[in-house]
Amino acid sequence: MRFVVATILASVVLGLGCKPALIPGTSIEDTDDNRHVIEFLAKYRTAILSRNPDQVVGLCTKDYFEDNGTADQADDYGIDGLKQKLSADFSKTKDLQLELIVQKIERAEPAKNVVNVAYRYNERALVAFPAGEKWISLTDVNRLVLKQVDDMFLIQSGL
Repeated sequence: MRFVVATILASVVLGLGCKPALIPGTSIEDTDDNRHVIEFLAKYRTAILSRNPDQVVGLCTKDYFEDNGTADQADDYGIDGLKQKLSADFSKTKDLQLELIVQKIERAEPAKNVVNVAYRYNERALVAFPAGEKWISLTDVNRLVLKQVDDMFLIQSGL
């Protein structure tokens, strides 16, 4: 009887110690797929910090579409609208700092190579207003929908 109890106890203790390895600095499981997503997000961050609309749009699918989470179709836009929006925003931005904290990566539609990435961002921007320049800080959560095309990711929606 003691042997059975000891075996069960040992199994429980060993089971608790077998947590998946995490990507350093995240709470994301360390897999090749997840590392590729994190690497892509680093490219996205670099593109945003460059304040170059073409560089950001170059990371998007040709059928990029944003509905802004509303039923109102007036605020929907595709890749051309994204480029216009980024151009307008970046033209007013004098300096930009951005931190991305990935919270979750999930393959929503594996057959379609769709990956959802939930992340928190901390942004600080020096923006030119008619009354002068002002620093603005934003912290929020967002979800990017990525599509894997061959061995690379592209943003399908979420900007």
